[in-house]
Amino acid sequence: MDILVADDDRTARFLLRSTLIELGHSVTEATNGCEAWEAWKREHHQLVISDWMMPGVDGLELCRRIRAEEEPGFAYIILITARAGKANYLDAMDSGVDDFLGKPFERDRLLARVRVAMRILDLHQRLRLANTDLERRVEERTAELEKALQVKREFLSRASHELLTPMNHILGFAQLLSLKKGLTEKQEASVRQILESGRRLLTLIDHILGISKADPNELTFEGSGAPRLGNS
Repeated sequence: MDILVADDDRTARFLLRSTLIELGHSVTEATNGCEAWEAWKREHHQLVISDWMMPGVDGLELCRRIRAEEEPGFAYIILITARAGKANYLDAMDSGVDDFLGKPFERDRLLARVRVAMRILDLHQRLRLANTDLERRVEERTAELEKALQVKREFLSRASHELLTPMNHILGFAQLLSLKKGLTEKQEASVRQILESGRRLLTLIDHILGISKADPNELTFEGSGAPRLGNS
């Protein structure tokens, strides 16, 4: 990993660079906050180790600038400071600092802080990849669902139209029969039953046509379990 080190103290930069190289990392050095900011904008380093007190852009301002522009990546920021006091640390945490290292720093503590940073960065990367994969799967399932809904709508529409023609024929013949004289009471009752059943089926077909054209979000289910349009 290429780690950005910002410190206006040459000796401190040398010690940081030497220790980090021993761990197998490469180091980009900056002698002040302005240089560090320009370097970060070019490379978007995942790990930044910065002195708190620097001329011009100090460590807190550098942290604020990185936090304002780090999306969609993530930078882990360690602040090196000789300052003490809870208020100072709280101000730094509010600015987005992840960890602190006392100055002058001890080698083992630096190694421990860097290892923690590496674990957190690795976890963040895994979570980001998992989230990307989840978003991809959701998009695929959404596309599949939309395709299935379109097939359903087309099927219901075609089926309803195919039923309308023969049903209208049946009702037409039944109406002709109802006008015919000389039918027995039983025959008249049968014709009325055909007409009533046919009209109910036409109403059902109309509902099916309406459902096939409706947005699924507009459908509601009432006590009978039959789907209805939300505004009906």
